[in-house]
Amino acid sequence: MAMVVALTTANAQTEKPQRQPRMDRTEMMVKEYGLNADQAAKLKKLNEKYADMFQRGPRGGRPGGPRGGARPQGQMQPPADGQSGASGQAQRPPRQDGNGNHQKRMEENRQKMDQYNKELQGIMTSAQYQAYQKKMEEMRKNRPQRKKKN
Repeated sequence: MAMVVALTTANAQTEKPQRQPRMDRTEMMVKEYGLNADQAAKLKKLNEKYADMFQRGPRGGRPGGPRGGARPQGQMQPPADGQSGASGQAQRPPRQDGNGNHQKRMEENRQKMDQYNKELQGIMTSAQYQAYQKKMEEMRKNRPQRKKKN
């Protein structure tokens, strides 16, 4: 009897807990801000329209970002001088390609987000939208700051 209990306990400890599926953005917002059915339907259309802004890569990062989706082959190249570097790792290419494309993409993303927020404001009541803005501001404050390299 003791052996059965020990085996059952050991098996229960080795099983991985099942992860909850990530809540859809629309569902989360409907629940969080108390949207009615009409607002939920409009929000769903809005979120589908701007889905590319909210998609995450396989490890939680933005697609194509540092932790995002697959990188094109050859993006990370070893140093040209044949040296392996201090860590023996391939060197990461610079983010900017010299043409300011990084800044351009950031500005385009800001404009898209501003348009999304403008349309969202038309769907939510003023109290709901204020709660949304407050939550977004808290998230910005709590987001880890990236170190700027000079």
